[in-house]
Amino acid sequence: VWPKTRNYGVSTPVFVGGRVFMATGQDPDHPNGAAHAYSINPELRGDITESGRVWRYDKIRRSISTAAVADGLVYLADFNGIVHCLDAGTGEPRWTYDMLAPAWGSPLVADGKVYVGDQDGDVAVLKAGTELKKIAEIDMADSVYSAPVPANGVLYVMTRSHLYAIAAPAP
Repeated sequence: VWPKTRNYGVSTPVFVGGRVFMATGQDPDHPNGAAHAYSINPELRGDITESGRVWRYDKIRRSISTAAVADGLVYLADFNGIVHCLDAGTGEPRWTYDMLAPAWGSPLVADGKVYVGDQDGDVAVLKAGTELKKIAEIDMADSVYSAPVPANGVLYVMTRSHLYAIAAPAP
């Protein structure tokens, strides 16, 4: 029943290694619901709904998260606040992490870490790789609706009310 069960591509599809990776969702004003993540072969032509599908992952909820792909792994976050780590080649889950609050932004993979913010204002810092390891959880004191952005050795995190520039202390 539309819009309760129907989803569509809200996030930006990502092209890596000859494949497109994406999750489905709805506008955040709609309630949470079942969704899918996909790997698609874009080299085919015509209706590639079935023939172009490399894999489909069904254990994700609605998402507006753009995938982060690194070292053969795909990282996605959903509205339930679950971060999913999938094998990029097969779609097999490697681990999930519950942020305990909705995730609107996209994960960032940088410096061997996965960064994801949530609606409660936390930024989870997880070890990138096939084994789940939480490195830290940083309380930003306000909702984090966007993806963290790295530039010139600084990590920028935008909350609903502030923009933070986080850098390692000078030696």
